[in-house]
Amino acid sequence: MDTNLIYSEELLKGKRAIVTGGATGLGKAIALGLSKVGAEVTIVSRNEDALINTSREISIDTGNEVFYDIVDIRDVDSVKKLSEDHERTEILVNNAGGQFPQKARDFTPNGWRSVIDLNLNGTWNMTQAFGDKMLNSNGGSICQIVATVGRGIPGIAHSASARAGVLELSRTLAFEWGPKVRINCVAPGQFRTEAFDTTYEEGVGDGFVDQPIPVIGDVNDIANGVIFLVSPASQFITGEILYVDGGLILQGPMSALPEEGYPERK
Repeated sequence: MDTNLIYSEELLKGKRAIVTGGATGLGKAIALGLSKVGAEVTIVSRNEDALINTSREISIDTGNEVFYDIVDIRDVDSVKKLSEDHERTEILVNNAGGQFPQKARDFTPNGWRSVIDLNLNGTWNMTQAFGDKMLNSNGGSICQIVATVGRGIPGIAHSASARAGVLELSRTLAFEWGPKVRINCVAPGQFRTEAFDTTYEEGVGDGFVDQPIPVIGDVNDIANGVIFLVSPASQFITGEILYVDGGLILQGPMSALPEEGYPERK
């Protein structure tokens, strides 16, 4: 993996960080970036094989040991145990999440609940558990990976609702928990990852050339944004959302379904 990061290797030296969904995709890039700038990183997901491979890969790349835990963030007891095993954590990156593209009228109750439970409730479980630890110690920083909420995202209404909920949750907690705990969000635009390729049909996002920076993002762009927000460089920033999207939120294709997915619009 390209490690085009721009920060000092000692920027977060001595800090302990947890990255959910850290074994693959954007989470893997974030974990790698945090390790490269000196943080002691623990990656979390439900996939043990991916965790083992990624922790080993990052350790070899950076020379820093990377730890892992098998955790289902939707399960409160699982999250509680994780927080008890990591008493001192100064950085939490809530990256874990997922969705499936479908027209909203076709959602089943279980389909809706599964996405809300993962993207909103799972994020809350982690935020509450580790936010409490930070408030009872020397504080910390939480970064939530959301989505380009603000214009609507046709095809993933469930995920858009959950991500917008996380954004407003974070703004609220910035008041309740500041100044001891800073909470910010990063909203990725279009990034080509395995999850993207397996989730969305061919043609989704083809109009990226219409956005101000007409390219698909590099995963290291997300890592750089996260590192900034959890570092002392952003010590006066909280309750904010950083769009790392090439200007997609201003102009670009927001649909998670190909154009033919909306026959009623023709």
